[in-house]
Amino acid sequence: MAQAAAQQTLEVPVYASNGTLLSWNVKALMHKKPDLAEKILTGDLKYWDLAQGAFLLNPLTRNFDHGDEQTEYLRQQAEFAGAPELSRILSEFDLPLIPVLYQMEENGMLVDRQYFADLKDEFSAEVLELEHEVWQLAGREFNINSPMQLSEVLFGDLNLPTKGIKKTARGYSTGVKELDKLESLHPIIAKIKIYREAAKLLSTYIEPLPELADTNGRIHTTFNQDVTATGRLSSTNPNLQNIPVRTEVGRRIRTGFVAPEGKVLVSADYSQFELRLAAVLANDVHLLADFNQNVDIHTKTAAEAFGVSMSEVTKTQRRAAKVINFGVLYGMSIRGLANAANMSYDEAKKFIEQYFELRKPVKTYLEQVLKQARDLGYVETYYGRRRPTPDVRSSNFVARSAAERAAQNMPIQGTEADLMKRAMIRISQALPDGARMIMQVHDSVIVECLGEVAEQVGEILKKEMENVAPELPVKLSVDVATGKNWGEL
Repeated sequence: MAQAAAQQTLEVPVYASNGTLLSWNVKALMHKKPDLAEKILTGDLKYWDLAQGAFLLNPLTRNFDHGDEQTEYLRQQAEFAGAPELSRILSEFDLPLIPVLYQMEENGMLVDRQYFADLKDEFSAEVLELEHEVWQLAGREFNINSPMQLSEVLFGDLNLPTKGIKKTARGYSTGVKELDKLESLHPIIAKIKIYREAAKLLSTYIEPLPELADTNGRIHTTFNQDVTATGRLSSTNPNLQNIPVRTEVGRRIRTGFVAPEGKVLVSADYSQFELRLAAVLANDVHLLADFNQNVDIHTKTAAEAFGVSMSEVTKTQRRAAKVINFGVLYGMSIRGLANAANMSYDEAKKFIEQYFELRKPVKTYLEQVLKQARDLGYVETYYGRRRPTPDVRSSNFVARSAAERAAQNMPIQGTEADLMKRAMIRISQALPDGARMIMQVHDSVIVECLGEVAEQVGEILKKEMENVAPELPVKLSVDVATGKNWGEL
């Protein structure tokens, strides 16, 4: 019944008494009805996205009741009247972004089909070779993708220790975390991990992406505002935001997304965005001063934590500081730091203790966020976007721990999402002819433009993104790059 109502909304537009278009999915309606899309894009038609409103009022809900639009509209109007900060977020961030996302979806990204065909051949051969290498190390052939068969090989044939390994109904687990515990004990583990990554990239991206392109070779992802509880955008059908960012194979996949002849891609990426916002939310005056004076924050953190001058900081020390600077915002454990920064447990423990001595305001802030989550039942961004936190009081340790991490994570990531939305709205209004925004991934946006306006586009992106929030006491920094394909950015 709900699906039928949702479908009817896309067939027969509904209007409030004040002439506002009501829909459970304004963006989908725009794709279906170009005449309405044109009116919205030119500002001639006011609109209200009921699903977006319901999500903002409760971002933990996923079952939007696609019922009577008029009744739901009046209900939301009443709720937002009692929540002025949420009302402002809806009117300044979420609703104005809808036509921007619509245009990005219409634009799509161009893919090089031949490049992906070649990449498919290469990865298919690599997966086959890795499969045989795993079989050789196992001493027999088996289905590597079968958890049961893999478990039999690892803990039966190879007799690897099962102490500390999670057990399931079908045997011992062969999940990522369990394999990590075994990696130093047998070379087959590292090979299995490489095989899994290559096979996943092949089946998730390399094979299907070219098939999803339209007749012009462009892929049109769908951007969602009502999925991620922090307010961040997500990408589906296909998910282009999940292509690995920091790996060489991820870069090679992104290389298959190209600019048309005579055009280039320009990207703009916020530098240390989350850490700058953490400094704001925690009111860490020393961290704010360092950012505003363009100090290398990771080098300074390492120098202070290890008790050396900035000029004496080693690459290893800076890497540890970088890991903890970001990881601490999301509840990184001592063991997590030790593994990520290649430190001993005791070294990581001492480093975290010293770090929190240096970053007392951040530690105090994170504790306050958890207190608010428990006392008030929600946490919020700088601008007032809220996330309910019912599970922070759970008696289940796993559920409670996950809820606590999510609670500490949300104000920073949510504020980041709010500012990115504001920046995207402003960028869309400032771009010159021959330039169009085509992609957004967390802290960055990508614009496709004519080569002759690339420099101008880069300047616009930097200006709009760095000056998006003059009310904040921190300087924002944006890195701009230009290339013929996404992999070069």
